[in-house]
Amino acid sequence: MSIKKIVLRLKNRLVFVAAIGAFLPFYANGQTAPTPVGPVPNARQIEWYHREIIAFFHFGMNTFTNDNEGDGTASPERFNPTALDCNQWTSVLKSAGIGTAIFVAKHADGFCNWPTAHTNYSVKNSPWKNGKGDVVKEFTDACKSAGIKAGIYLGPHDRHDSRYGTADYSDYYASQLSELLRNYGPIWEIWWDGAGADKLTQAFYTRWADSVRHLQPNCVVFGTKNSYLFADCRWMGNESGIAGDPCWSTINPSSIKEEPDHINELNHGEVNGTAYAPAEVDVSIRPSWFYHTEEDAHVKSVAALWDIYFNSVGHNSVLLLNYPPNKEGLVSPIDAKRTDSLGALIRGTFKTNLASGAAIKTLHSRGAKYQPSYMVDNLENTYYAAADGFNTDTIVFNLGAAKTFDVLMLQEVIELGHRTTGWSVEYSKNGKTWIPIPEATGKQSIGYKWLVKFKPVTATQVRLRITDGKASPAIHTFGIYKQQM
Repeated sequence: MSIKKIVLRLKNRLVFVAAIGAFLPFYANGQTAPTPVGPVPNARQIEWYHREIIAFFHFGMNTFTNDNEGDGTASPERFNPTALDCNQWTSVLKSAGIGTAIFVAKHADGFCNWPTAHTNYSVKNSPWKNGKGDVVKEFTDACKSAGIKAGIYLGPHDRHDSRYGTADYSDYYASQLSELLRNYGPIWEIWWDGAGADKLTQAFYTRWADSVRHLQPNCVVFGTKNSYLFADCRWMGNESGIAGDPCWSTINPSSIKEEPDHINELNHGEVNGTAYAPAEVDVSIRPSWFYHTEEDAHVKSVAALWDIYFNSVGHNSVLLLNYPPNKEGLVSPIDAKRTDSLGALIRGTFKTNLASGAAIKTLHSRGAKYQPSYMVDNLENTYYAAADGFNTDTIVFNLGAAKTFDVLMLQEVIELGHRTTGWSVEYSKNGKTWIPIPEATGKQSIGYKWLVKFKPVTATQVRLRITDGKASPAIHTFGIYKQQM
């Protein structure tokens, strides 16, 4: 054989080996990865889910007129915060472990918190900083300095501008959207409120969504009504902080569009929905969205915030928690303290998974690459998967000793879609008699994260029964915890 042929054959073999190597993550030990089922999240949505809690900052003309829904007639002269400090806002978030914030650049009253070139109804005509101020810039600069992702609420509804609902208004809004997306660094979410925005057609949002995708490709779109086709996440049907049980990430787009007739679908999602648009749970730490002194005595307690956390983040959703800065331009000390306490409670409770190190037995393990121990290893890129053809499973965690817990967590591999549609958890003190946890019995959805709290129980073994599914289970995490008040 000639040297030339030998070299050619070696090259071909190297190409073949390289090609096989590229597929080794999927075929290691002869085990293929589970095939995704139904709609699955895009990269923006996966990153969005990992934020878990997002802060909302409602601050503007309504703060100074003591309104929640201004009519757009208040003079810009009334806007004059005496001690505005967005670094104070972000310090509150850093202390609580909140890594993303959305600022209301323009609410429905039409007043703009940045010196936009497209209307005089903005901070440039206020006495604050002699008209030279820019709250959006101070907010985004503070976020950048603190390592917090910045998002923008640009209200589609506008009570100040007489062009609202016309083609001219579409131009106006597009110009303002461009200013915000071009001039303030990365914008990680754009919030398109559906309240009052019925006059805005799908064509308007098509144009505006094109701008978002062109200027900020990593930006998540909160969509409603006529922006439903572009929604990376959806409204969940109330402002009380309660997502449904079940709460699917999937939904039919028409259910997002027709809000009044589809509150149930918004709250619960639809297990066979054709779009992946998970719920974002918006609620204020106070009774109102904007600051009012008289509400200082009505800030939500830590216990109430803890319940909201379980009913939002713990129901396969992301929590959007509002902090309305006061007339000085600061987050109230009361709000800050409650937020700090919530953050400490979350960190303390979920610091130690009492199932870590458990001996685990399953009925239908897929193999070594997807072994049961990966459910409790606290690593991002490992998970347990059952063999194809088995949509149910029984998974027993032998804890090795009696342990007391009152919280459990379950996470699916969201990149593989909603797979499990029925599950329950039981515990045993002797490995023979199994006692159901009522709050974790007859459950359906899992998704990114499902949390359950209950009265403390003591057990040596815990059993997860997957009773129904669309495909073989793929479980990222199973955890049991003791609440740390």
